[in-house]
Amino acid sequence: MIEFGSDFHYVEERGGGKNTLQDFFPSANYYADGRQALIHLYRSQGWQRLWVPEYFCYDVVASLREAGLELRFYTDYPGSNDNENLNLDFRAGDALLRVNYFGTRSYRSPEKMMGPVVEDLTHDLIGDWALRSTADWCIASLRKSLPIPEGGMLWSPVGLRLPEQPALSDENEKIATIRWEAMKLKADYLEGRFADKEAFRKKFTETEEWFDDAEPVAIDKRSMAYLSRFDVMQWQQAKRRNWLLLKDSVHEDFLEPENDDATPFSLILMAKNGEERERIRQQLIKNAVYPAILWHVPDDCCQEVKDVSRRMISIHCDGRYTEDDMKRMATIINEAI
Repeated sequence: MIEFGSDFHYVEERGGGKNTLQDFFPSANYYADGRQALIHLYRSQGWQRLWVPEYFCYDVVASLREAGLELRFYTDYPGSNDNENLNLDFRAGDALLRVNYFGTRSYRSPEKMMGPVVEDLTHDLIGDWALRSTADWCIASLRKSLPIPEGGMLWSPVGLRLPEQPALSDENEKIATIRWEAMKLKADYLEGRFADKEAFRKKFTETEEWFDDAEPVAIDKRSMAYLSRFDVMQWQQAKRRNWLLLKDSVHEDFLEPENDDATPFSLILMAKNGEERERIRQQLIKNAVYPAILWHVPDDCCQEVKDVSRRMISIHCDGRYTEDDMKRMATIINEAI
């Protein structure tokens, strides 16, 4: 492995059809991405407004607004007690979106909520919260957590009727094919068989724009076939092993999960301020560790939300990496901080 992070490279299917997502969630709908799942659900239910946490991906917020969703915001961010922030101006026709930030949160009960609850469980797909959920609906962006070029999921833990599964799209099939090609080229690059890094980066970047305003469509056929053979439990266990290795090796503050049952999405370092965060980020990049900033938020968010956004840095440690990879990464991180 010559670099870490950023878009997934191609990973061979693992498990031969055991412990697949379909085994865990047999009645789910599958979409090209997670925001499409949320848009499709919102429209099917006839909701008037959706309450979204201030700490969220604002590229997704822009897509939701472009699709016609009316949004309201409430204060929530990693490390906060979100149950204390849900005294909202909730009215008939509203729904609430809750988020398991970076897979660090424990199960949340929707019991006292005033209306429909949607949970975004992207960052810990088969963790304790996801498997215990009693929310009306759950969504996930599969392409953020699993080595596929696209994918989103919608399911109802309490058995509510889902909107009709969307149809396949020829355009999306073409987009997905290009992204599969990019993943294969990146795998070849990491193995030293392909030298033109810009070739696969361009494929990822240009196709990413398609997701910004695409109408809900079914996940591409190849990704669906891949998921039907992919052992998500094995992937989860590898991610947990890797996170624990980094946790025990890195000498810097990081976001701790609320309990031992959580499997964090990545190692979330918490720098002292934005300037230190940028220094660490640049040093990591110099050593081929490509972290993510999740997420940049607007200036009109509350101070606590802005503070977390300016200090955090997300370092991928998922199942594509080995224990030896993690030891090497820990050395790079410690030298950077």
